[in-house]
Amino acid sequence: MTIEIEWQDYDVIVVGSGGAGAQAARAAAEAGARVLSVSKDPIGASDTKISEGIATVRGSGADDDTEEVLSENLKMAGGDLPVRAITDAFAKDSESAYDRFRVQGLRPTIKEDDSGPEARPLPFGGHNRRRSVGHKNSGIAFGHANWNAVVQGKRVDYLEDAWFLDLATEDVSNGSGPKKRIVGGLVYDAARGVLIAVRAPSVVIAAGGLATLYFPKTDTMRGNTGDSYAVAARAGADLVDMEQVQFLPFCLASPPAYEGLCAGEPVMASYLGVLRDKNGKVILDSVFLRTRAECAAAIMRAVEDGRGSPNGGAYLDMTANKELPLSGPYFQRFVETVLPSSFNNARLALGKKAAKIEESWEVRPGAHYCMGGIRADANGASAGGLGDGDVAHGIAGLFTAGGAMGGVFGANRLGSTSLTEAGVFGTRSGEAAATHARESKSEIKDAAFQPLIDQVNKRFGQKGTLAAATLKLELQKEAWTNIGPMRTAEKLDRMDQLIAECVAKLDEVAIPAYGMWNQAYIEFEELRNLLDCAKTVAAAARERDGSLGGHVRYDKKNISAFSKPYSTVVRLNDDGWQVARLERDRTPMKRLISYKMRETKQKMQLKWLRMLPKGVQDKKLLARYQAIMGKGAVEEISAPEMSTGSAEAAIGESTRA
Repeated sequence: MTIEIEWQDYDVIVVGSGGAGAQAARAAAEAGARVLSVSKDPIGASDTKISEGIATVRGSGADDDTEEVLSENLKMAGGDLPVRAITDAFAKDSESAYDRFRVQGLRPTIKEDDSGPEARPLPFGGHNRRRSVGHKNSGIAFGHANWNAVVQGKRVDYLEDAWFLDLATEDVSNGSGPKKRIVGGLVYDAARGVLIAVRAPSVVIAAGGLATLYFPKTDTMRGNTGDSYAVAARAGADLVDMEQVQFLPFCLASPPAYEGLCAGEPVMASYLGVLRDKNGKVILDSVFLRTRAECAAAIMRAVEDGRGSPNGGAYLDMTANKELPLSGPYFQRFVETVLPSSFNNARLALGKKAAKIEESWEVRPGAHYCMGGIRADANGASAGGLGDGDVAHGIAGLFTAGGAMGGVFGANRLGSTSLTEAGVFGTRSGEAAATHARESKSEIKDAAFQPLIDQVNKRFGQKGTLAAATLKLELQKEAWTNIGPMRTAEKLDRMDQLIAECVAKLDEVAIPAYGMWNQAYIEFEELRNLLDCAKTVAAAARERDGSLGGHVRYDKKNISAFSKPYSTVVRLNDDGWQVARLERDRTPMKRLISYKMRETKQKMQLKWLRMLPKGVQDKKLLARYQAIMGKGAVEEISAPEMSTGSAEAAIGESTRA
């Protein structure tokens, strides 16, 4: 079948309409570009909209929160894998990016002196300063602002229910400069059943992550099928740190309707919460001081050893907090309000006793975020070669932002940073893409699109006996087992074999011969993208042969924080998939030692607290809760009225003990 082709011309194509895509489209338009926003979901309906709605705003809660302090915090938390120029850009622009959201309709709580948004009372999610700003309507507030960014104003056209299939590129001869340049992209407009060949010198890839590779063990939107990474890789772009997938440790394992939904964060466990295996043995204490990666690894190691819960997880036991007569009621209020939506998930899925913390919760890790992504410089421009910001060896005209962009977080992402990342690098990439389009003088030749068009026409009406949806389910199951929270060399071998088998079956997938909303074809394209993403994760995981951050090798030791850091780089060229290492700069030893000593001190303080007699322990915890929540909090403050910031601050007091 030959599907109808339309030709359109724009300065900038933006792929994705979530936080980063919306900000990129608006920034490019404000810089004078004519923009096309392409989204397979409704405009603004993304992970941004279903988030907790907490954003990092430097200086919102501490006078000594300098750009250098925030940049270093990001880099050290990420195992020294983040690019310093990129973390510097994040720190520099966090305030202005947040103000752009406010212009588009975001409404935070403002300080009494009108000096700016109100930050949470204490540092949040690994930050070393108060700089996390919450919002009453959570991610919905950001979703509406993003919708406004796309549909309001001039020079932005948008397509919904449209799949961006591939980048159109041309080879260029430019000495030591780029070897390829962007000339546009091919879009499947499912709503009308046509292909659109869009000529454009600049493309911003901002189509989110890959967590659907692990469905149903994920809390993200189901459209996260790795489109960003696959499209960029097929065009020849570098991907960095693709092994670094972040798994939330406390997602629901049952019932099926709630599987994968988030039930809480480590902080929710409070002072006395622990993780237990199926035999009741403690597999991790001091839970609320642990990272997501530490908790997820502890759960999956127990599962790997045959000590997992019935649904492949472990038990989050918070009952010791609730049993104390004086502080127990305050803990109950805290756990209900620290992450209200997560608690509500647990209450509905696990029942009344669990909601009253009278029994443990069965939890299991779920895929949440990919810290890796398209290799780029601080303006989101495609980068390559040996230098972190060496755009000369990237693809000219290719830009990225948001969850699609690598080099920002490395091995670990601090809480509340993803929304800010979307604003910072969405704006930067949009502006840079508009500048590139304005300065581009080369004529775009339609011949660059023909191989892509031919490939699509070959698929419509393809005869076969297999369904892409069925192959996708098989891939998702094996991805969780082999490249999920627990990896080994043997598992990576099995994953590579399965990927090869699935790729070989693509020609056997049946696709009907009609254009309008061809679901079989949509499933086929998303399967193709998921296979490419699985390959990049497996290749990077093999190269990173020890545990670091979100990457856990069950058959290897942890990589020391004092080792020379390196990023993994995966690329697809004429010789197939290639992987290499890219050295990163290490934080000075003195700073690393200080960072580790602080972590150790906090854990020792908590161990001391847990060893005290119950009566003394109860009084100390009561004082800590009341210091933040107020002495009458339990009697006077109902769950909806109490701010999540105040609740979480109570638990954070332990770091000051």
